[in-house]
Amino acid sequence: MTIRVQRLDPLWRAYKDISRTTAGGLRASAFRRKSREASIATLVIAAAFALPSAARAAGGAAPQAQEAQPATEPAAASDNTPTSAEKTPSLRHGGMVRYDKPVFHNGHRVLWHGAWRDGGRAGETAAAPATKPESNAAAPASTRDILVLADGADASATRMAAEFAQAMQSGGLHVKAIAGKTSAAALDKVVDADSADLAVVPMDAMGDSSNGLTDKGADWRARAPYVVRLANEPIALIAPRAIADIHQLAGRKVNVAAADGATAASAAIVFSRLNIAPTMTNEPLSDALSHLARGEIDAIFVVGGGDSKALADFGKDGRFHIVSIPYAPALQALYCPMRLTSHDQANLIGVDDKVDTIGVPTALLAIDAAPDSPRTARIAPIADRLFAQFDQSVGVLRGSRWNDVNLAARILGWPRFGATQAWLDQNQGTPNAALDTFRGAAETAASGSDGPGGADSDKLYESLMKLSGAAQ
Repeated sequence: MTIRVQRLDPLWRAYKDISRTTAGGLRASAFRRKSREASIATLVIAAAFALPSAARAAGGAAPQAQEAQPATEPAAASDNTPTSAEKTPSLRHGGMVRYDKPVFHNGHRVLWHGAWRDGGRAGETAAAPATKPESNAAAPASTRDILVLADGADASATRMAAEFAQAMQSGGLHVKAIAGKTSAAALDKVVDADSADLAVVPMDAMGDSSNGLTDKGADWRARAPYVVRLANEPIALIAPRAIADIHQLAGRKVNVAAADGATAASAAIVFSRLNIAPTMTNEPLSDALSHLARGEIDAIFVVGGGDSKALADFGKDGRFHIVSIPYAPALQALYCPMRLTSHDQANLIGVDDKVDTIGVPTALLAIDAAPDSPRTARIAPIADRLFAQFDQSVGVLRGSRWNDVNLAARILGWPRFGATQAWLDQNQGTPNAALDTFRGAAETAASGSDGPGGADSDKLYESLMKLSGAAQ
């Protein structure tokens, strides 16, 4: 039995007879009529898919006529960029997609298929004109957050930055604390990347960098005025009890945190000025403590460790202690004398013991904020709120090092940020002759002895006045 089918291409061509030859060579006219009716029904269904909408097919034009005409370009287009219809040869009609190659079904060519054959709505998305992505450009400098940088290896600085940012946020100001590195070299990179506005910075490396000049020749004294002087941060040198003197660390492994961080910069200054040459390693504090416990390194140099939980939990077995750092003349220009007790590190200092060490002066600096720079205007409201609301914000935080901050304390030889200096000038109150006399005496003593620096005189004077009042 043979069935002969004449393919109808295109579909709107006149219908041709379909014959069927039986085994005896006889024609079955009744069957031919039924076959003709079935074929007509098939043709109508195929034509319904091929001609989707008479309303859209102007003048009964064939689908090829629509495909041949490119989409009208927008009036605003002035270049030769292809339109979406030119880029996508498969046109769409009422949710249908044209096959990109000849396809036959039951002897008929099928021109269109549903969008689901291309993976759901994916084909529809591909045929749509490309949407221009939203711009990822950074927000204008006047609207983005004020970023406060603290060295990630300094737990106390990190905590102070976070407390400062939270206090400013509660006042409706957009301030965020971030962790990074605050050595002089690292701050050069911060300026290049414009990645911070304020920074909690140890001032020893800044003062030791050629009188405030970095390797790039930037005068930090002019470009980074201090908003407020912060409390001095003690240096803790942690080692086995067999090491009783810092000079025993010559040639031994001492961990100083990240190589380009502020702690490593301080360690380099201290060891260099004491003529000690240890082998420095650069691991995070938690890893360094583990290696010290296993005897793989000999000591750890830590700045601002009083707020480190990892350090507070270390040394419960009594094998380690804090080695004293002498307040030698070579260190006095950059550091101040400090004393640690068991209250500071209970596992490393005995109840009745005291360890003499040195402290690093720190400050909240306005980064790249010379008096005529745009950043100065942005930071001014932050600085003004810090001073105006100090006693209602960070100044009352329990256990915070902000409690030790004296807003009027100075850093000799370093300029104060203009807005804070203006605030102090407006709120200085009546002159205090006793304070001025005491301040002068403190500065004189500091220049020729191992006593407190002149910049600590205001805070010391306030403490003496409080003690005097309590004793009366």
